[in-house]
Amino acid sequence: MKFVKTLIMMTCILLLPLNAFAEDNEEELKAIEITATRTSIEEENPASALTIITQEEIQQKQHMQVKDILRDQVGIGVVNVGPMGGTSSVFMRGAAPSSTLILIDGVQVKSNTTGGFDFSNLQMDNIERIEILRGPQSTLWGADAVGGVINIVTKRGKGNPTHSLTFEGGSFETFKETLASSGSLGKFDYSATASRTDSDGFSAFNEDRGATEDDGYQNTTLSSRMGYNFLKDGRVEFIGRYTKSRSEFDGLNLAFVLSDSPNHIQRSETFYFAVPLEKSITSWWDAKLNTNFNYDELDTKDPTFGDSVILSRTYTLDFQNNLSLGKYASAVFGFEHQVTNGYNNSNNISLENRSQGYYLQSRLNWDDRVLLNAGFRQDVNSRFDDQFTYKVEGAYQLKSWGTLLRAAYATGFRVPSINEVLFPFFGNANIQPEESDNWEVGFEQKLVGDRITVGANYFETDYKNLIVFDFVTFIAQNIGSATSKGIEGFAKFKILDNLDLTANYTWNQATDDTDGSLLTRRPRHIFSSSLHYDWNKKIGTTVTVNHRTKMASGTGVVGERTIVRAAASYQLNKNWKLTARGENLFNEKYEESFQFGTQGISGYAGFVYSF
Repeated sequence: MKFVKTLIMMTCILLLPLNAFAEDNEEELKAIEITATRTSIEEENPASALTIITQEEIQQKQHMQVKDILRDQVGIGVVNVGPMGGTSSVFMRGAAPSSTLILIDGVQVKSNTTGGFDFSNLQMDNIERIEILRGPQSTLWGADAVGGVINIVTKRGKGNPTHSLTFEGGSFETFKETLASSGSLGKFDYSATASRTDSDGFSAFNEDRGATEDDGYQNTTLSSRMGYNFLKDGRVEFIGRYTKSRSEFDGLNLAFVLSDSPNHIQRSETFYFAVPLEKSITSWWDAKLNTNFNYDELDTKDPTFGDSVILSRTYTLDFQNNLSLGKYASAVFGFEHQVTNGYNNSNNISLENRSQGYYLQSRLNWDDRVLLNAGFRQDVNSRFDDQFTYKVEGAYQLKSWGTLLRAAYATGFRVPSINEVLFPFFGNANIQPEESDNWEVGFEQKLVGDRITVGANYFETDYKNLIVFDFVTFIAQNIGSATSKGIEGFAKFKILDNLDLTANYTWNQATDDTDGSLLTRRPRHIFSSSLHYDWNKKIGTTVTVNHRTKMASGTGVVGERTIVRAAASYQLNKNWKLTARGENLFNEKYEESFQFGTQGISGYAGFVYSF
C-alpha cells in the first residue's frame, strides 16, 4: 500500500511540469464543470466510463421524472415501489443506492438518515443534462461514490428571454402544469421553472393481490439558476430547488405484512441552494469556491407504528483549483469540508458527522491519442477511521481506425448512514465503513464514417464490509466480502439522417462471497433500446423497449418483464408544440418490488406554448 501511494503521488508530481509556469499560454481556460475529472472533458475521448443524457434526448423521451430516463441507461437498474411518489432507488453496477453519489448542480442531495437518495420527487423541470460516471469516484468525490456518480445539471439562461407554459394530462387523473422562463440580460442570465403535479395514482399494494384503494400524489417544484459574469472571466451563481410533496402509501400491519390502507401518508419538503464563485487567478489557474446546503424533511403518518418527523441537513464548502500546465498536462486539486446531520423524533435519534477531504488529480493528454489520469484523496472523518482512496485510468485512441481503448483501477468507500448505526432494532453500533476495489477495461469503435458507435466495458468490484440489510434479523450488517462483476454493452446507429437507434445491455452478477447468493434487487440482465425518427422538422417519434430478468426483492422474487413505451411531438408553429406518450403499451403485468403494484397501459397528452 505504501508503494502504491508513493507511485500515485509521484505520477501526479511528474505530470506538473515546471516549465508550465514559464510558458506563454494564451488559451482561455474552459469553465469548471462536474465531470469525470471535475474539469471539462469531451464525451468522445474519456478515460472514464461516462454517459451523458443530452437535452435532445430529454425532450424526445418526454419522461416526467428523472428516475424514468435513468432506467434506460447502461449499468443502471431502477426499482420503484408503487405509483408515483413511491420510493425510487437506483442501483449502479450492483452497488446499493446509498453507494451511488447523487449531485444536483454539485450539491450532494442524499438523506443522511437512510444514506441514499429517493428519486420519487425529482421532476425533469429545468434540467439541461445528466452526467453518469460509472465505477468508484471517491478519489474526487469522497464517500458514497462507490458505484459511481450521477450529476444532474440545470439549465443556464442564454439569449433573449423566452417563456413557456406546459400542460400534460392523462391516466390515473394525472395532471402537470409548468411555467418556465430563461434568458440573459447583459452580464446577468437566469433560468427558472415552477410546476405542479397531481395524480390519483393506483394502489401501492399490488391490485392483483387484492388491493382496491388508490394512492394519490401531489408535487410542487420550484427551480432557479441565476448567474452574473464579472471582470471578464469571473462568474457567480445562485442555484436553488424547492420541492414539496404529499404521497399516500400502503404500509405494514402489526404482523409485518403489507396491507391495503388509506391512512398512510408521507409529506416531504426538500430544498437545496448553491453559490458557486469562479475566477481565473492567472492564465493557467482557474479557481472555484462552491458553498451549498441541502435540507430534507419527511413527515410520516403511520397508524400502525406511529407518526414521525425525520430531518436531514448537509453543509458543504468546496474549494477547487484547475491548472493548465502546458500543452499536454493539467491538474485539479482542492479541499472539501462537509457537515452532515440527521434527526428522527419518533426514536429520538440524532447524529452529526464532520469530514474534510483533500484531493489531487493530474491529467496527461497527448494529441488526443493518449489520455492518462491519476489521483488520490485523503478523507478525515469525525466518526470513523480516515480513508485514503486513489484512481489510475488511461485511454488510447487510434484515430485512423476510430478505436478507443480504456482501462482503470480505483478504490472507494462509504460511511454508514445514521439509521445503519442507531435506528432501533435495525442499527448496528459496530458497523464499519464499506470499502471497494474496482478494475475495468473497455473499448469504443466508430464505423461507417462515425454513423455507428459500439462499445463495451468489463468491470469487477470487490467489496470489503459491504453494508446490507438482513431480512432475517432485520439488522444492518457488514458482509465479510462481496463481488460485483459485469459487462456493459452499448451501440448507437445513425441509420438515416433523421433515424437513430440506441441499444444498451448490462450483465451484472453481484454476489455475497460467504455463500454465493445473489444480492437483492440486482437483476442479471437488463436491455433497453430506443428508436427515434423525425418525420420532418415538425414531427418526432420515439419508441423504447426495456427488459430485465427476474431478481430477488425483499423476502420474495419478482419475475422478468418487458416494457414498451412511445412518445411523439408535433411542432404546430413556432409557438405551439403538441405532445403525447404512452406507457406500458402492451399492458405488462409485473412487480418491480415484491408485492407492490406497477403502472398498466396508460396514456398522456399535452402541449407546450412558447412566447
